[in-house]
Amino acid sequence: MAQPAVVLPMTRSPIRSDTPPPLVTPAFGLDRLLRIAAARSASTLYLSSQARPSVRVDGEIQMLEGEPLLGPNEVESLLLTLVPERNHEALRTGVATEWISDLDGVGRVRCMSFRDHRGPGGVFRMMPVRAVSSEQLGLSRQIQSLAMEPEGLVLIAGPRQSGKRTLISAFVDLINRTRSDRVITIESEINVMHERGTSSVSQREVRGSDDEVLVVVRAALREDPDVLVVESLRTAALISVAIEAAASGQLVIGGFPSHTATDAIDRIINLYPPEHRRQVQLALAENLRGVVAQVLLLKSGGGGRLAAREVLLNTPAVASVIAEGRTSQLPMAIEGGRMHGMAPLNDALVGLVQSGAVDVREAYRHAADRTGFLELLKRQGIDTSVLERLA
Repeated sequence: MAQPAVVLPMTRSPIRSDTPPPLVTPAFGLDRLLRIAAARSASTLYLSSQARPSVRVDGEIQMLEGEPLLGPNEVESLLLTLVPERNHEALRTGVATEWISDLDGVGRVRCMSFRDHRGPGGVFRMMPVRAVSSEQLGLSRQIQSLAMEPEGLVLIAGPRQSGKRTLISAFVDLINRTRSDRVITIESEINVMHERGTSSVSQREVRGSDDEVLVVVRAALREDPDVLVVESLRTAALISVAIEAAASGQLVIGGFPSHTATDAIDRIINLYPPEHRRQVQLALAENLRGVVAQVLLLKSGGGGRLAAREVLLNTPAVASVIAEGRTSQLPMAIEGGRMHGMAPLNDALVGLVQSGAVDVREAYRHAADRTGFLELLKRQGIDTSVLERLA
């Protein structure tokens, strides 16, 4: 015989305390903090219980000096000033929830609430009003030409917080202004909305697992787009689908987490078991059009960040190196491909140091080949003594 169900008494919310949260006056409201964040060109505002509000500016976290320490009730009260009614229950029970708000003078903000061991908190990401253009990013003619390829695979590489999303968005913007094509983007977060230009751009947000991303990518390809953009090609299955699409006549632009172009090619090949790597090498040699690897560096004296980019183009010499698995020779192929528009990362880093835009220590920190970076500095007559003490 089945046992009777046990009914447990409902407990109080993990967020709410016995004392109702205090009212937050407009002077200390969340909209004021968001305006401060926007005025500082912050990408994100953070609220945490038992902490001062903080912002991320140029990739670094900064506490908002002069702001009070926020208790759990104060954080909850701030969140309630912005959270839609449909999200109140999630906020009350401590379940992570997400919504988008539009604020005059700030723009669109992607809002997320959470609860940790100290209490409720929130993360507020500023969403750009429009895409940063290729001209604003100072993309070279060779990089821009990759967006004009009728078919093939283009990789946008870089470590975390390197601006890959911004660069990919600039590619979509360029295509949307210069081509008349059907473009589908697969993104983990739609932060930039691409309005209708000369192309038709359909953006899909996928927040699930790699398998779910793969299902959405395959479904998108059944719509026969001219251009497919995948924010992160991080698995062998996704890479395989991207290469197949590129081989079938579509332009595929994909992000990949790696520091350099050579590292991107090596890591993609190594995603596969040894018995399949030869096939992948040949497929990449035939269908790859180029790799743009980017890092972001703090400007000297502060005031923003600058990009240093490495460019690998799939010339016959590069294709031969990839097909034969001699990827260790790719850096030399890039060095020898300057006449074709290729650019080693060290060239870009030294150029920023020479112009005074970036401190030599900041450039050294982002150099993948630090020995080669030091040698290039010396050849350019730049003092390396401060770096030799770090090496």
